Amino acid sequence: MEDGSWQIGVLPVLKSEKGQDRIITGPVNITHTPGLELLSQVFDGYEADQPMKQAISVRILRRKKGYYVQFFLYLPKQDGWNTSSFEGVIGLDFNADHIALCETDRKGNIIYARRIGFPGLGRKNHNYDQGIDQMRTAIKKITAEARSKGKDLIIEDLDFSAKKSDLQKNKYYNRMISQLAYSQYTQAVKRRCFKDNVDLKIVDPAYTSKKAEETVCREHGINVHLGAACIIARRGLGLF
Repeated sequence: MEDGSWQIGVLPVLKSEKGQDRIITGPVNITHTPGLELLSQVFDGYEADQPMKQAISVRILRRKKGYYVQFFLYLPKQDGWNTSSFEGVIGLDFNADHIALCETDRKGNIIYARRIGFPGLGRKNHNYDQGIDQMRTAIKKITAEARSKGKDLIIEDLDFSAKKSDLQKNKYYNRMISQLAYSQYTQAVKRRCFKDNVDLKIVDPAYTSKKAEETVCREHGINVHLGAACIIARRGLGLF
């Protein structure tokens, strides 16, 4: 609209009996700058000689602080080189309040390993929304690191039944699963890898912790989460 607001039409099945459209109108403040730029490009494209027409889906969400609007549109993949596993990979092990990261060389040897925490998802001072934001920030840094080193990123298939079975031992983690933290994590990794031209491999998560305890944890004196990240990386290299 001329005043900067957006006019959103409700689905036809919700039309009144007289056949008139029901319209929800109101100002929408878009704070995500890259998203605003993409929307502008799409709408400006309709007036171009060769318009880039596409359908835009809209979702209205009710949150504690008010209503939010999400726009979904097609994002073309950027041109440029991708990462590879020729010189090694970076494996990630997702946990309730942190990501364990392990970088390896092409033979699966550990170059370094570290823990990246999400205080907002911790046992103390729990704040789910804050924790998810911290997780997304961490993932953005991780994909940028993978991109700069030219290494593929390896994660587990967290929808795999064996992984869920393994998590039954941890009641706190089960609560995180019920809050869809693991789903947010997987989606965030996929989005960032797509945007940053980082190749992503998803591997079988079965018994990663057990194999880590039996091998790399003993050899290198690291905890089971960092060890699991190493096993995940090695699986991405086809070594397990």
